[in-house]
Amino acid sequence: MIRRTAIEIAAAVRSGAVGASDVVEEAIAAAERLDPVLHFLDELDAAGARAAAQRVKPDGLLAGVPFLIKSRTPPDAPIIARLLAAGAIPIGWSTRARPGATSLTFGWNGTEYTRNPWDLSRSPGGSTAGGAAAVAAGVVPLATGGDSGGSLRIPASFSGVVGFKGTYGRIPRPGGRPLGGLTTAGVIGADLDDVILATSIASGPHRLDPNALPPWPVPARSSGGRTRRIAYRSTLGACAADPGVDRVVRERLLAAGVEVVDVPLELAPTDEAWQALSDLDNGRGVEESAAKRAREVRDFNNTALADLFAEVDVLVTPTTLTVAHGYDQHEETIVTGDPCWVFNVTGHPAVSVPAGRSQGLPVGLQVVAPHGADEVALAVARLLLVELPLPPVR
Repeated sequence: MIRRTAIEIAAAVRSGAVGASDVVEEAIAAAERLDPVLHFLDELDAAGARAAAQRVKPDGLLAGVPFLIKSRTPPDAPIIARLLAAGAIPIGWSTRARPGATSLTFGWNGTEYTRNPWDLSRSPGGSTAGGAAAVAAGVVPLATGGDSGGSLRIPASFSGVVGFKGTYGRIPRPGGRPLGGLTTAGVIGADLDDVILATSIASGPHRLDPNALPPWPVPARSSGGRTRRIAYRSTLGACAADPGVDRVVRERLLAAGVEVVDVPLELAPTDEAWQALSDLDNGRGVEESAAKRAREVRDFNNTALADLFAEVDVLVTPTTLTVAHGYDQHEETIVTGDPCWVFNVTGHPAVSVPAGRSQGLPVGLQVVAPHGADEVALAVARLLLVELPLPPVR
């Protein structure tokens, strides 16, 4: 199996070298073959995908590119409309984690766990579990999701693909509320350039989201440069990173030849602040004292990070503290989001890319940049990412 990127697929469709219907049939066949093993689908929409392929105009930036929509995504979500307008074709809806189960996923209409294509006894993370598993296995090059506490980055890390949470508001979403400030819509992809292109297409103001940022053009391709100053933290909270995960990320930084500098960083714990902001973000009532404390934590951490970014270009952490865990460990997995949550509370851009493997499983590293400097995070991520082989199940 040869993995094709979304950019390569669209170029082939635009040139007439391949038809959108042929691409869609290949994706449907892969989904039908692999879903009984990986359980990444809530619903396959083969008829809808075939009809869309017949209608697609071969001039879109994502012409003929098959993708999955995260289950329970609002039908009026701007990201979906904009990907469709660019010619992308949804083949169905992917599984997502249940509330309170950050990295353990049942299908919403079934009882089987979504499986990790690197090891069927392991989780692909969450909450965008099905999308990550399908992308990692090569079924589709892109899958949509949202990131409130690592829901794009955690499964990207566990599954060996790319997950990008832009600056808060980078991609609009229905019902965005200024007081919450947690969730950013986004995509998981096997290729960094695919993720960048899809994010650019989906960006820009929208009437449904008062927090939406201006359109974000695709940044000029850059390796990030070897003069970038990077701060590295193996953990941002009370829980330590697994030594194997820490070693893989440190070795990748060394191999890339970047300048790693030691700059102090003290952050306030985010657990309670995240919960209060999540409630606000979802229109639930919050006691004023809790809301006030959440804003204070957010302000404190924003100040601490501003001081850090005055000294360095980006902050790098492991995306998750462990590699993908087994399903008998799900009660412990809430800590896997520890390096992710803080950047939902603060709204900074953060991207997870593969850094290598430990115990034969993917290790993700997270690159965080100042507010609005999404292109800086992505440029450094390009320098640091490691291209992994396709997983055993594909």
